[in-house]
Amino acid sequence: MRVIVSTSSSTPIYEQIKTQVRTAILSGEVRAGQSLPSLRQFAADLRVSIVTVTRAYNELIAEGLVQSAHGRGFVVLEIDPGTASTALHDRVDGLLGELRLAARDARLSKADIHDRLDEIWRKHD
Repeated sequence: MRVIVSTSSSTPIYEQIKTQVRTAILSGEVRAGQSLPSLRQFAADLRVSIVTVTRAYNELIAEGLVQSAHGRGFVVLEIDPGTASTALHDRVDGLLGELRLAARDARLSKADIHDRLDEIWRKHD
């Protein structure tokens, strides 16, 4: 699981971590029963405080995605595939809404956005 945080983002770092870990869980990249990185190791790897990672993990617990298991750290729970799919589609819809607003501000047409999306899709396939 690869997590990238940006200190220049307006989104709090704990939220960036939570969102990326949630996506990894919902997409199946991190499977049920797997342990997440330890608080200390993850904080060191990301160069953030343990408190920041703890907050992200605690919010994932509150969402029912992970649990704290004695001796194992934070373990991913079984997620219903339909629930996971809906959550991932909701995330895409949210990002598309943000894209629409950004495109409007940049005075880009829908066709411009389609062309740019096709170009990016080709680069990353």
